[in-house]
Amino acid sequence: MKIKFQSALFVFAFFALGTLTTSCDKEAADITPENLKKPTEEDAVDAMTGALQASTEGMAQEIDATTDLAESYTEKSGGSPCGETFDSIFVRSVNETNITAEYAFTWEWSLDCNAADIPLGLNLATTSSGTYETARMISEDASGSTWTVDNLFTGANYVFNGTFERTGAQESKVRNQNAFTSAITIEVDDLNIDKGTKQIKSGIAEATIVITGSGGNTQTFSGDLVFNGGGSVTLIIDGNSYTIDLF
Repeated sequence: MKIKFQSALFVFAFFALGTLTTSCDKEAADITPENLKKPTEEDAVDAMTGALQASTEGMAQEIDATTDLAESYTEKSGGSPCGETFDSIFVRSVNETNITAEYAFTWEWSLDCNAADIPLGLNLATTSSGTYETARMISEDASGSTWTVDNLFTGANYVFNGTFERTGAQESKVRNQNAFTSAITIEVDDLNIDKGTKQIKSGIAEATIVITGSGGNTQTFSGDLVFNGGGSVTLIIDGNSYTIDLF
């Protein structure tokens, strides 16, 4: 993966995805013309997968990069970062087998410090926009997030709390090859990142996926995310469980 920084206009490209493993792989049985335009739970899962996976510049990649940012403030430097607001504009691209992606990012952050100017927590707000293409989906979308990261100097884990949102237009390359728009919201609660390995250990989140098909049919799917450790998360919708590899 290459990272390049720029402050001008951004050019977005196309892409390809990772593997989605589900505990129940249901094929749509009704393929009448009306139902071809109706979004399915599987479409919602594929859209959520793109919003989560690191390879499609999803939430996992953002958490990984934010962990690196938090870690940088645990090292001694020549001046105090407390009381300052920082920002960065950059472009990140992916060009791998079955996955291509390019996104432009804007980050703004500040630190919570104690009386001795020791950073205790990180506050981050981000926006991004771009495209990806995987073996299952083509997407053009935009994201926004707000994060607080605690335990910069205490405990064995960084603790993330916050909201990640992604909206956009997708075209499925599998099943009925539905085209739809999606709006995804993920509310993260106490996501623990091991300071040694910088891997996700545990955490939960509430997820809402609103899908509108080409025929104007809108479906809302509500579910839960359970971060398993080992680089995977389980999405649960209406009792159906889907395991998604984040990296």
